Amino acid sequence: MDTARGAVAPDNLAPSALLLAQWKHSAEIYADPALFDILTREPEGDLGAVLAPGAAE
Repeated sequence: MDTARGAVAPDNLAPSALLLAQWKHSAEIYADPALFDILTREPEGDLGAVLAPGAAE
């Protein structure tokens, strides 16, 4: 919704520019099968310990 509100403000094109940049990067990933495979595969191995929600770091 912030992007939609920002898009109607002609003095601030930043939200629309950000949306278009993100869309472009997404399209680049879908257009490149090797890149898509790398970014969508399951990770290998254990990714390490994870703190319980609300636990202090």
